[in-house]
Amino acid sequence: MATILIGHERQDVQQRNEARAQASFFRSQLILFNSRKKHGLLYSVATAAGLFCILPGILGVMGSEVEIHLLLQSTIPLPFITLMITVGMFILNDLVDVDLDKANSKNRPIPSGLVSKKQAWSFIILTNGAAVGMLTLIVTLNLANTILVVPMILIGILYSVPKKIAFMNRFLLKNVSISLFYMLCIVLGISSSYGIELAVNNPVGPIHIMAISGIMIFVGSIVNDLGDTKGDRAAGRRTIPIVLGGEKTIKMLIILLGSMPVISWMLYGTFLGHDDAISIMTPIAVTIAATLALFRMTSIWKVFEDMKLMREQHKKWFPLYIVLQAGIVVGSILSL
Repeated sequence: MATILIGHERQDVQQRNEARAQASFFRSQLILFNSRKKHGLLYSVATAAGLFCILPGILGVMGSEVEIHLLLQSTIPLPFITLMITVGMFILNDLVDVDLDKANSKNRPIPSGLVSKKQAWSFIILTNGAAVGMLTLIVTLNLANTILVVPMILIGILYSVPKKIAFMNRFLLKNVSISLFYMLCIVLGISSSYGIELAVNNPVGPIHIMAISGIMIFVGSIVNDLGDTKGDRAAGRRTIPIVLGGEKTIKMLIILLGSMPVISWMLYGTFLGHDDAISIMTPIAVTIAATLALFRMTSIWKVFEDMKLMREQHKKWFPLYIVLQAGIVVGSILSL
């Protein structure tokens, strides 16, 4: 009888230990997601904006003869696919950059020891697996989405690994790959609502939103590099701020931000009256976003040598992405 009781007690203890381990695993996945959810939502919003920012967009498609349930099935998963891929790839980068993050005094889950590397790998597999799983739901409805997701995943992987060719270690290619990934997120939305064939025949709108958004994220990625120069220099990385220096880098960023409204207004004026003309509300929205970004650059100019203050400036850069995408979407809707 005593033996049976002891056996039951051991079984209960084992079950409790397994429950604790399971809770620890789920908690680790939640911690990892929360650590990068802001970045994931940023790219997810880009995909959502792509659904609306090019006329006729999803609103025009909803007014056509397309069955609503098929439209929803092919569009609703897209921002979530982008979210899963993005957070997974950011955690992959954190996993590879664990020593550098320690040098840059970044209190992230992996370098702090809060989450194990094994748990991080599980998160990467689960998030990208979820993205592929959602993609299979819409592959028969829109093959273009599948084609676009492949380079997104490829860029995400090559950004961090293998070490010899990782984009994050390459001068300029690091920032270009981030910009390209962001543009693909937007195109993922455009391809669903606007259509690849229509985009090819009327390319001004898609090219405009990709160029403007690409410049904005390119500038933002360099602002982030300005806050990581100490650790990047120690790791032997040749980022733009390290190669050009802080002042020259900021001057370059100001020129790029200033080019955004110029490009937008030039495209508006050039194609005014054409079938693929952009709405006047779009260059207005771009001008507002670029102006706000230029004001932010004046603060960055004052503190770019202080790594801690620069990281705070990069955090303040995030709302500017949302302002740009929201402005373009609202401008497109108001012109309907």
